[in-house]
Amino acid sequence: MVVYLIRRFMQGLLILALSNFLIYTILVASPGGPLDQFAELQHGRKDLNAERIKKTMEAYKLDSPYPLSYLRWLFDPSDYTELNGRNESVQKGVDIWVGDWHVRGSGLLTGNFGRSLVIARGLPVTEMIGNRVGNTLALTVSALLLALLIAFPIGIISAIRQYSRLDYAVTALSFVGLSMPTFWMGLMLIIFLAVLPKQLNLEGATWLPYLPPGGLADIDRGNDVLNRLYHLVLPVTVLATVQVAQFSRFIRGSMLEVLRQDYVRTAWAKGLSQRMVILRHALRNAMLPVITIITLTLPALFSSAIGTETVFGYSGMGLLFVTSVFAVDLPLVMFFLLIITTLIILSNILADVLFALVDPRIRFS
Repeated sequence: MVVYLIRRFMQGLLILALSNFLIYTILVASPGGPLDQFAELQHGRKDLNAERIKKTMEAYKLDSPYPLSYLRWLFDPSDYTELNGRNESVQKGVDIWVGDWHVRGSGLLTGNFGRSLVIARGLPVTEMIGNRVGNTLALTVSALLLALLIAFPIGIISAIRQYSRLDYAVTALSFVGLSMPTFWMGLMLIIFLAVLPKQLNLEGATWLPYLPPGGLADIDRGNDVLNRLYHLVLPVTVLATVQVAQFSRFIRGSMLEVLRQDYVRTAWAKGLSQRMVILRHALRNAMLPVITIITLTLPALFSSAIGTETVFGYSGMGLLFVTSVFAVDLPLVMFFLLIITTLIILSNILADVLFALVDPRIRFS
């Protein structure tokens, strides 16, 4: 198992390196990218400070030809100092001796992911993402847990009562949930659960409750945990609805396949209770394909949060990513995509580990 995990991590690092190269190529070398925009600014407007543009391109390695700029972005031995807030030169990156070799410089390989170019000029992107990652985790983890709590009972009951009215109703609602875009669902929830109820409340129907249409919290209650949970209701509902529809269908299909197996029929013939047969014999073996879906959903939740956070104005990583894309804030965009790629690789490894834990017949060597 240990050897297998080491091999998978090495494969993951290779995939991460290739993905990182492709992300950089698409963002920098494609038409309309930062290089074209800098050239347009230099030739289109004479009032711009050419020296400032030059320094900006040097700071983000865009003054070197591609793909040398990518290698410098990974590690630049000539970039090992920077100015602090008092215009004093301070060390950055690494400065170490390896035998007779003096290694110093900065870049992605040293943990320096760059600084914001537009949104918050000069601020490290790790700090910007770090300030919002907690908000996104609160949203995605809450949605995932809620979806699992709802999807498992629905999927199991639908499989046990196959072709019943309940099964048909769950199937229809699942198709509706799967076919509904998250941004459209978010807008509908804002209209019918936030805007219209509040208008009726102001017109005299004070008994009618309403939910906040978006935001992280009320302006004067940013540290109030209950108020922040209150603002999570609508975005969590949007993300969880889609996941419930997906999870319940897979759980139902997997349970139906397992319930037809001979060992389940034998368990019924022994006179075991329905709870014992379903939970101990059927569900555990039905979990293998479900684990695949759940683990691969983890990075997809972060991707789905992009649209949800944008619709609800939720101050998370997704909203920051959308803002950075429109502002062409290259380091911020690349760091976010690097996080998503890393999550995809780790979720695949996590799925393999969970397979071995759920099914003792699986051995990795």
